[in-house]
Amino acid sequence: MFDALADALSSSPTAVAIIFGTIFVFVVINVFLTLFIAHTMRHAGDWPGLGQTVTAGAADPLRLCAVIGSGGHTTEMTNLLKTLSPDLFANRTYIVAETDKMGIDKVMAVEKEIHSRSSNPDSDKFTVETIPRSREVGQSYVSSIFTTIWASLASVKTVWSANPDVLLVNGPGTCLPVCVIAYFLDLIRLRNTRIVFVESVCRVKSLSLTGKILYKLRLADVILVQWKDLCKLYPRVDYLGVLN
Repeated sequence: MFDALADALSSSPTAVAIIFGTIFVFVVINVFLTLFIAHTMRHAGDWPGLGQTVTAGAADPLRLCAVIGSGGHTTEMTNLLKTLSPDLFANRTYIVAETDKMGIDKVMAVEKEIHSRSSNPDSDKFTVETIPRSREVGQSYVSSIFTTIWASLASVKTVWSANPDVLLVNGPGTCLPVCVIAYFLDLIRLRNTRIVFVESVCRVKSLSLTGKILYKLRLADVILVQWKDLCKLYPRVDYLGVLN
């Protein structure tokens, strides 16, 4: 029986390719599903609710990585960063698009304020990294596919080096490659990162494209919105309130 099967396969290379191809796809899908389920179980229920307060002892500050967008996104992110505890997030990495010259100035302004509020000399540790922008304003969607891939590849080293406990993003396309890389490294257990996405105040009736991608693909652990009506449309988001 086995000899007959071997003869049949040897006489039909196409059949062999189809069989082994099917087995390979089956194995890949099962490995991914196993990793995805394990990732979901590890991340489920370990993030505090909005009504709870996170505190850190002297020995356990968190590593924060924040993606700085452009325009209004930058203003919202800097307002958010100013509310965070410099002692809790004592080690901070900021990711800025290469073409965003004002982003670095905004980071320096935020760090100046953080320094004035900090009681821990070690909380002055911060770095600024630049990556290619995944999509420029007015760029075609077709060409943005290639620039997004390039930005994703460039993000690997940055995310790996930063090794963030928390990745904080708020909407611009620059953050999407960073989120994908952070999620993948966490999925295969090389890093342990919680992704927090804060939707723009401009999004009143629906999530932004980045927000929808992170929501639909479940890439973000927490999605915060600034308008309560969005919670009715997207059950897995949390209401933050308007950032001042």
